[in-house]
Amino acid sequence: MIKVFGKLRYHWQPELSWSIIYWSLALTPFFLYLILLYERAKIDLPYFVLLGACVILIFLGLQRYFIIEPDGKLKIISANPWKTCTIPISSIEKIEVTYSSITIFSEKYPQGRDFHMRKWPKKYFVNAIALESTFRGEVELTDHLIKLDYFETYYSDKVRN
Repeated sequence: MIKVFGKLRYHWQPELSWSIIYWSLALTPFFLYLILLYERAKIDLPYFVLLGACVILIFLGLQRYFIIEPDGKLKIISANPWKTCTIPISSIEKIEVTYSSITIFSEKYPQGRDFHMRKWPKKYFVNAIALESTFRGEVELTDHLIKLDYFETYYSDKVRN
């Protein structure tokens, strides 16, 4: 969760296998750049092209986040800058929360769409969605009996205080 220009961004990643493939391909030009730089003492234009490709791929890979708009819409930003998805929060039927991801079921995604998130951005995102006045769906914790769930420890601390 990062605040940029007054808006909170909740970062997510695609499925683990896609993340590994993407980040491997994104960092390959950088390692090629280092290998070629080590082999030759002078720096040519192809070195800068490889380094530029790596920087662009890393920048695009970090551009995956949610923004909750004030007008009651959830904006889903992905690595493709031309494919921004906007879902009305009132159309979200259910959010399934697992240990490593959330799945959003809505009119646009009736089968659900998975978003892998780290622990704290996921907790703050689910809390922000649940507190949104237009949210009419349900939040379901699906694997809270398998592992120690951080929601249980979070709310147990709130009850004790």
